[in-house]
Parts: sequence; C-alpha cells; structure tokens
Amino acid sequence: MRRSDSLRSDALDPISTTTATLANSVGKRVLQGCLILAAASLLMACSGGDSSKDSPASSGGLEPRSTVTPPAPDDTQTPAESDPPALDADGEDALDAIGGGMYYRTPEYPRVVNLPLQFITSVNGRQLSVRVTLPANADGTPAEGPFPVILTQSAYNTNLLGTLFLGIPGNLLLGAPDSFVVRRGYAQVAVDAMGTGASEGGWELLGEDEQQGFADAVDWVDTQPWSNGKLGVAGVSYMAISSLFAAQRRPDSIDAVFASLPMGDAMRGTVGIGGMINTNFMSQWMFITHALATQNIPTMLLNPNYMSQLIRTTDEHVAQIDNYHLPLINAALDGAPYVTYDGDFWRLRSPIENIDKVKAPTFFFAALDDLFQRDVPMMYEALKNNGVDTRLVVFNGTHIQNFLMPHIGNTQVPPIDFLLLQWFDKYLKGMDTHTEQLASVVQHVKNYPTASTPEPFRNDSFAATTSWPHPDASPERWFLRGDMAMTKTPPSSDESGPVMTQPPHPVGSAYKSDALIVFDVHINDGTRCSRSYLQWVLGIDIPKNCHYNTNNTEQQRLVFDTAPMEEDYYINGPIQADIWISSNVTEAVVAVQIEAVFENQSQPITNGQLLASGRAVNESRSRFLKGEMIQPYHYFLEETSQPLVPGEIVKLPVEIFATSAIIPKGAKLRVSISPSNQAQAMLNYPRQAAAENGITTIHISPDHPSSVVLPIVPTSALN
Repeated sequence: MRRSDSLRSDALDPISTTTATLANSVGKRVLQGCLILAAASLLMACSGGDSSKDSPASSGGLEPRSTVTPPAPDDTQTPAESDPPALDADGEDALDAIGGGMYYRTPEYPRVVNLPLQFITSVNGRQLSVRVTLPANADGTPAEGPFPVILTQSAYNTNLLGTLFLGIPGNLLLGAPDSFVVRRGYAQVAVDAMGTGASEGGWELLGEDEQQGFADAVDWVDTQPWSNGKLGVAGVSYMAISSLFAAQRRPDSIDAVFASLPMGDAMRGTVGIGGMINTNFMSQWMFITHALATQNIPTMLLNPNYMSQLIRTTDEHVAQIDNYHLPLINAALDGAPYVTYDGDFWRLRSPIENIDKVKAPTFFFAALDDLFQRDVPMMYEALKNNGVDTRLVVFNGTHIQNFLMPHIGNTQVPPIDFLLLQWFDKYLKGMDTHTEQLASVVQHVKNYPTASTPEPFRNDSFAATTSWPHPDASPERWFLRGDMAMTKTPPSSDESGPVMTQPPHPVGSAYKSDALIVFDVHINDGTRCSRSYLQWVLGIDIPKNCHYNTNNTEQQRLVFDTAPMEEDYYINGPIQADIWISSNVTEAVVAVQIEAVFENQSQPITNGQLLASGRAVNESRSRFLKGEMIQPYHYFLEETSQPLVPGEIVKLPVEIFATSAIIPKGAKLRVSISPSNQAQAMLNYPRQAAAENGITTIHISPDHPSSVVLPIVPTSALN
C-alpha cells in the first residue's frame, strides 16, 4: 500500500450522500457479489440428499439416506402436497445421522408470513432494523403461536437480501426469510447490525456498540408475544460471529447455536496473521460489507413510511467512511500501536476470547481453505472441554464455496439445512432427533481416498473422530537439509543454508468514491496467483491453475522435499515450522507452505507466516503434543516485540494453520519457504522501512536445525 496520503476522500468523483447517487454507486464488484449470492440461493433451494447411490458411505461420518426426497423448491408459498410423506407409520421422524440416515420431517404449516418492518431501540438509543417471519395458515394469516425463535444478526443488509432472494428457502443463515425452517414451526428474526442496512449508527467492525446491539436483540425477542421463550441463534460468516457474541453476552437466554464459518481470533487467525496486516482480506470484506450496508433504496420503496429515517440512516453509514474507516486504515498502515499489536481492539472483536461464556449446545462448520480455517476447530475444542454439547464438520474449499456447497449435501454429510433442523428440533422443541448419534468431528481429508485406500472406502472423502485435535495424532519432525531435501535425521554438521531477498512491497490506496469505500491493492511478490490469494479474496475469483499448482507460481520460494512416501502419510491438526534465520536488516518475514508433490503438480495444502520481530511465544497458551510444541501462540504485543540484530541467528516458530490431508504413497511432502506472502498479510509502513533491502539466510546445523513438526495419524483411523 502507498503511504497514508493516498488514502484520500477526494480521489475520484465528488461525494454525494443522496440516495440517487448511492443507488448508482454499486458498481461491478457489488453486482458480482449479489449475483454469486443469488446463484447460491437458487442452488440451495435444490439441496438435498444424494438419491443416486443405493448404499451409504462407510466413514462413520454424517451420511444421508438415499430414500429421502428433498423439499420442493417452491416451499415458500405452496401447501405441503409436494413434500415427502412421513418417514415412519408411527410418526417417528428422526433417522440415524450416522450409518446411512438423514434427519427430515414434513412441514407443520402450509405457508409463512413476513411481518412489517419494525425497529428495536438499543440501549444507546439507536434504532435496529428487524424483520420477523412467522408460520402462516393457508390464507396467509399468522398461525397461532407462540413459537421457538431462531435469530440471525447480519451486517449484510437483511432487507436487501430478503428482496434479492425472493423467499427462496435455504437462506436462514444469511438472515433472509426461510420458509423451509419457518413452516416447521419456528419464528425467524433477522436484525441488521448497528451501522448497517436499515439500522442506525456507524459500522465499527464488530465494536462494542455493535455487540451490545446483539444482546439488545436477544432481550427484545424474549418480550414478543410470538416467542415461547426458547431461542436459538444461527448464521454463516459474520452472522455466525454475531451468534457467538450474542451467546456470550446473553448465555442464559440462548438455548442453541448453529455457527457456520465463524471467526475466532481476529488477530492471529484473520486480520493480523503472523503479526502483520491482512490487507487483501480487509479490502475485500470492508468494501463488500459497506457496499451492501448502504443499499437501502429497495427497503425505502417497500416501506415509504420510513423513507426519511432510512435516508438519514444511509447518510450516517456513508459518513462513517471519513469518520471511522479511513482513519482506521491510516492507523493500521502507519503502525499505530492499538491496531498494530494485540490488545483491547482485537480481543474485543475475537469470539474465542470469551468462548467459555457460551453455554448453549453449539454446532460448528468450518472449511480447510476458509478465512477462519485456524479458529473454528479451536472454538469447538474449547466448548467441548467446557462440557458443552458441540459438533464440528469441516468441509473442503473456500469461504464463498461454503456459503453454497453445504446446502447441497453429499454421500457423507447431509444438507446443512437438515442438520440445522435436527439441532434446533432437539434443543428448541425438545424432540428426540438422535443428535447424540452425530459424530463429534467430521473432516474432509485432502487427497482421500487414495489408490491405497481399501475398496469399501473409495467413495468417501471424509473421516469421523471423537475430538479435535485428532486423539491418535503424534508429532513427527522433518529437518531441512542443505541439499534442499527433508529427512527425519537432523544435520550432524553445518550445511550451507539458502538465502531469500526482500520482494517489492505492495502498493495501493483506499478512498471514498460515490459514497462507497473503495480499495486498490496491488500485490508485488508473486502471490496474486496462489492458494492464499484465493483463500483471502473469499474464493471470489476465477480459479487458475496456479491456485492449485505451485509449480506455476511467481512467488520466490526455497523448496525442500522428502523422498517419495512409502505409504499414505496422514496429517491432521496444526503444524509448526521452526526456522532459524539471520538477516542484514532489523525486520524480516518467513512464510511457510506445506505441499504434496505429484508428478506434474505441487499441491498447496496449508500455510502460515511470521514477522521476525513478533517471534516471542507465550508457552502457556501454546499447544504441545507429546512434549513437542506444535502450535505456537505468539504474544504480538508491543512490549514483546524483538527487532532483529543484523547477523544474529534467531529461531522463528511459525504457526501453520491446521489441516487434514494425505500425502499419498509415491508422492513427496514439500515445505516451501518464502520471504513474504502478501496475499495473506503485509508489512505496515514502518516495518517496510525496517525490512528494506533485506537478505534472509536460512540456517541448517546441529545448533540451528531448521525443521517442521507435523501431527501424524495412522491411516487406519480413516477407515
């Protein structure tokens, strides 16, 4: 990024906060995002079990029964004639969710009805937009309640998404009206987070007022005549994060949580990876969130009695660019301590900091290439250790893929909508839905099955287990060698270590244009075409070969390979690289990626990176596996910062995000090391100056044995 004087508010056209100007300012990227969401919703409407297979998979995971028919796509307004019949003659509608079953039941009500737009007054006096969807009779009148309630709180403009999706079922996790769930006897409540959509205030990226608003919405629901006092919170991404915050602030009011792809540790897992700034992600997220949050014209037209209020609200959202967003971006780039280091700003925005306050049964969903790849399993682990009934399903793919794919289902995991119904029927309705038979952890395993997998398991890419991390994992250390090999034997003498040079820094700008916050970020280290880039732009990009084959990357890399594996090699859990370096300057970055090397492809599996000055580790919060540190917890505090001394050799314990993958028999395990990964995180201006013209040497010797430690699980655990 350029210096902060390029982060200007007068860079392009003059700003107007009129609604007409705002309506014309959406632009290509907003439309692209809306089209993606619309396409996803259409596919969600067709989600269901795979009826093409006569026999279930045998992983012991979550598996649909092929005899169950999904609900009709027109589930919103029509009576239930098209729904499947009762599953059992005696009325039993809970099926095994393990060993070939899928939970499903027919609707209780023929229609749904949306109540008029209304507002909650928060404790700070701001008005929060709320939409309520209730079960309805055949004539469209609200059915007699009260009902258990499912609450979703969103920063992505629930009124806009509700209009866009036209009542297509399967969108509850986004906060849009969802007839699939509501017709089965639930009240659905969708709230715009403070500072977004039709809610007043300025968006402060999950700040204190916003989180207080999450609690205010819970309190409001409890007083409504259509609520029977049982309350679940649910959502995907931001909506899952808001669900966790609500469950922390009102633990006695929340009876169940259903959280898909939530953030945990804002600093270490998302925004400040390795102690740096994840500019790539933040530019995407802030643009999309602010753009959607300000598109209120459809809501104005549908609610003319609130026209003047919504105009004022939208102007307030736009003014937040100059009042808050651009100053925050400048502070981050200039190295202001409150955003540069871990502290109150990031901990407030990190659900994992108070995850012990969540008491409600919680179902988590994660993905191996998701934004929150690191955090979701750790939050599952914390709740399980606290005695909370919790489950974890880990899919493959990126963030936007997992807005969509879980709704479709496959032969190992039923559609997420059916799992949501099963979870809430148990904990909000008190039904016997056999949730105790759901596997504790179900994970997609990259490269599984393999040629070595026994025939009965060849159609199964998931593995089930009792906890996370995997209870059968053991640490195994591989040492980097001077000939660019990796062996389990450490060096016995000094071996020549390779060097890396500091790449060009990224450039770009952020500014206000036609009432939107706009970013122009240019990555200069070759990682624009990498797994990391696809991960941190949320998967919203045209996939290219180099996203999946690092042989085609332009990134500067030092490559260390093992010999071909003699048998399938199963990695499951967090990974740590201990890289010994020296430099000619006072700052450096070490980025490490784990790969599987095939004949014509080097497949990226997972990665991490670390700022050299942020290398201090809090051992009390780090993870050890059989005596080996395998997941370092870095302080990232100003007082623990340790600039390099030129020429001095130091160890960088690099956290590499947890994964589950197989290096198949005959393939090689690869560790690649680079002096940056700008697609994942970048240096701020002071650190760019400290790293300028840097040359980093990797050390390989008995005293400085650069290595990586992996959690290895017997392949028998897969079967």
